[in-house]
Amino acid sequence: MKGRPVSTVVALLVLFGCIQPLGAQARSAEQIIRHAEQSVFPDAFVMRATLVTRESGKESTRMEMAVSFKRNVGSRIELLQPPRSRGIRFLQKQAALWLFNPQAGTNQAIRLSPKAAFQGSVFSNSDVGDPQYSTDYTMSLRGTEMLDHPDLGSVTAAVLEGTARDAAVAYSKVKLWVRPGDDMLLKGEYYAKSGLLFKRVLFTRIVEMAGRERPTVIRMASLDQPDRESVLTITSLEDRPDLPDALFNLSALTR
Repeated sequence: MKGRPVSTVVALLVLFGCIQPLGAQARSAEQIIRHAEQSVFPDAFVMRATLVTRESGKESTRMEMAVSFKRNVGSRIELLQPPRSRGIRFLQKQAALWLFNPQAGTNQAIRLSPKAAFQGSVFSNSDVGDPQYSTDYTMSLRGTEMLDHPDLGSVTAAVLEGTARDAAVAYSKVKLWVRPGDDMLLKGEYYAKSGLLFKRVLFTRIVEMAGRERPTVIRMASLDQPDRESVLTITSLEDRPDLPDALFNLSALTR
């Protein structure tokens, strides 16, 4: 190809698949993470779930919750059990998280940190209230790795790495393992600002729910407290694109 302009050579290489333009690579990572998010939750849903936290030498804690979520609008969580927590509500909206306790004798909501632990669990407030990686992290593809999954056995998984878009998000960096073909989210690692790995999450018990196969057990382990873990089990999940935006207003939370 002597004498051809460099731009022509690059165009031919792209055409025959030898290289990809940078824009295509970025879109590919974006597309994978969006599909991976949808493999766990629809873009708008209502859910019932239990959250159990276990720690060596201590009695396990268990709570039940009802969750409503609408992508790019917000999420709302209401605690159903235990009895002492019944009626406590949370609202995640535009990177802000609010708590309202109707038993506190005030109609004022309290603002919480997305990084803080959700009700004493290993999950952060953001993990439960804002299950979207694509809005909080800039994602890139890091090749593939063999993953030993409890349900699927040995899987060749695509690896995504995300860096935080804003210092306010729960983690500085995330690393995610996704099953090629259907982009099912299988595993994640969460890193502190120092670069230290301090949480690991596993997505298991894959069953048919809300129109497709999904992982229904999300197991979060703490690496700085290795005898402690929290397990979120989805007991029901319904795709609900008709959820009204008004449900996710602060005024609705405190009624």
